[in-house]
Amino acid sequence: MDRAVVRSRGGPLHVRTPLIISKPMSEVLGRDVYLKLDALQPSGSFKLRGIGYTCQKAIAEGANALVSSSGGNAGLATAYAGQRLGAPTTVVVPETTPEFIRDRLRSLGATVVVHGSQWSEAHAHAVALNDDVGGKLIHPYDDPDTWTGHATVVHEIKTDLEAVYGRATPPAAIVTCVGGGGLLAGILQGLDEVGWASRCPTVAAETIGADCLATSVDAGSLRTLPAITSVAKSLGAASPSPRVLEMALKRAGGRDGRGLGLVRPWRTTDEFAVRACVAMADDHRVLVEPACGAALSAVYGGPNGRCEALDGLEGDGPVV
Repeated sequence: MDRAVVRSRGGPLHVRTPLIISKPMSEVLGRDVYLKLDALQPSGSFKLRGIGYTCQKAIAEGANALVSSSGGNAGLATAYAGQRLGAPTTVVVPETTPEFIRDRLRSLGATVVVHGSQWSEAHAHAVALNDDVGGKLIHPYDDPDTWTGHATVVHEIKTDLEAVYGRATPPAAIVTCVGGGGLLAGILQGLDEVGWASRCPTVAAETIGADCLATSVDAGSLRTLPAITSVAKSLGAASPSPRVLEMALKRAGGRDGRGLGLVRPWRTTDEFAVRACVAMADDHRVLVEPACGAALSAVYGGPNGRCEALDGLEGDGPVV
């Protein structure tokens, strides 16, 4: 991350979020489980880490406008960043975007353009609009600057775990949900930066019907889902970023000494993702969306019980 760029724009747009222990989930897994509460970001999701940095860098480099093609968390992060930076922001959303999301985008000062019946059509229109205005196109997940911003989550986890354990304790595993792969790329980059890449596997959780990464890893090459049928719409990329897939394939083949890769795709169902959301609300009084539930169900339980990639983890570190 270019810290000079961040400082010149008043500091990071994201906030440091809590890392809390989950006693109920720790009891289920038999080792400490910590939750990184990035739903508490000002825009409502982790997306602000990467997209906030991407927007700051774009404005510092002379972009005069921001254009996003997401009617979800990425669009909200772009609108928030644009408002904070005083940059004209346009968010192109498909017709399926709920009116309350459109209203929220407008409340953040963004111009909302409705185009197409699906994200790919909205994105193509956003590309054309951006060409006209000469701004910065903010991709929801496929941008190395965005991954750099997302990597900050690992640095925060490292600092907090050192405070808890009194030493540099890498997690036994990090569990994340995956849509197009932007957060996964940021986590892998962050693991490289803090020296944990060879010691901390990453479980990449998806719901069946939005499982583009697992489908592509299984095939060994990029695959496109014929349709998104999962209720976890935030995971609704038809195919992962080709560059992120390359990272995942490399690490899925990289061994950690137990015959399992350092990136471990895992599928759950909508039912178990939603059940995990309910369990999270019961246990921690925090309500999250089904995309988050996909990751939570790795511990709470999926269609075949607990995620097998979490069995027999090495070391005494926690799962995050």
